Amino acid sequence: MTVLYRFENLRIAQAFSDYLSSKKIINSIERSEFHHQIIIKNDSQLAQAEQELSEFLENPNQKKYLSASWQSGHIEENSSELADANANLLSNFKQHGGIITHSVFITCFVIYAMIALGLFEPMHSIFSFFTHQPFDYLQSWRFITPAFLHFSLLHIVFNLLWWWQLAGLVETHQGKQRLLLLFVFSAIASNLAQFFLVGPYFGGLSGAVYGLVGYCWLYGSLNKQSHVQLPNSMFIFLLGWLALGFVDLLPANVANYAHLVGLLAGLILATVCNKLRL
Repeated sequence: MTVLYRFENLRIAQAFSDYLSSKKIINSIERSEFHHQIIIKNDSQLAQAEQELSEFLENPNQKKYLSASWQSGHIEENSSELADANANLLSNFKQHGGIITHSVFITCFVIYAMIALGLFEPMHSIFSFFTHQPFDYLQSWRFITPAFLHFSLLHIVFNLLWWWQLAGLVETHQGKQRLLLLFVFSAIASNLAQFFLVGPYFGGLSGAVYGLVGYCWLYGSLNKQSHVQLPNSMFIFLLGWLALGFVDLLPANVANYAHLVGLLAGLILATVCNKLRL
């Protein structure tokens, strides 16, 4: 079996898969978090499939591709799958990821709710970073816990959506130990950078999120068969978001250096894991 191509859009992937089937090329679609892979079952048909792929990519709107989907009945199936996905949104949320993904998500949400209700003062709490040096290593949790603090709705929504998506992806396919290592490493690195370059008053999961961004993108780029992937288009979008923070165009105060160093931490960890074949 060989991976022929990765599509980001399921409908397009299904159309091409149906067309290959109409040509008697045995194939299947393998779904991951961001891609839909076309798998060629018989390697003797790979050359023909590659030729068909080249023609498809030049003009995927040809009538013969739509006709293949109609004949297979997959157009109706896709509509049904979409309805089922919407109905099972809560179930999907629970199933995506594991104890680390959900624990961090819930902790951030609960603390933000308490801050919003005026029940919690984040900058003078046990979760805030050290305010001066030398650090009190008996309170070493402070190197990590600013990641749980959020100060606006936009701030927490952005962070938790990306955390749930990427952390769940890593935990599902590489285990809770890998996710925990990535979270701790990127959180400590980004928090230290923000402290030394800006000051002690900050918070947010953004450093860990950008650690996941860097890790998922580079690890997936180095390991094409891995389920841990981040499409180039999304990676470029998130780099653009990071850049907007540095030029002060975002509608919120942003810990820019935490983002940048978190991204670098994720890239470093992806490189090490790939080198060690982990």
